[in-house]
Amino acid sequence: MSKLRIITRFIQQELLKESDDVILAADDDLMDRSPIDSLGVVNLVAFLESEFSVKIRPGEVTLKNFRTIGAMLALVERKLAEA
Repeated sequence: MSKLRIITRFIQQELLKESDDVILAADDDLMDRSPIDSLGVVNLVAFLESEFSVKIRPGEVTLKNFRTIGAMLALVERKLAEA
């Protein structure tokens, strides 16, 4: 399964509570669709760190990096390239 699909599935099932048949595009603005609360952000960061073996610093938890699934994927890819 691709990284994009892994992230999308987690957001659908754990944060937005939507089924797999709801399409989320990589560039959909998640804050417009259904804002993720602070606990959701903590869970999302923990998931990304665990799933992809990366460390996300507090200063990287920004709207720029978490507004869209594509932005989250880009962050993960950058972190993996740094390793």
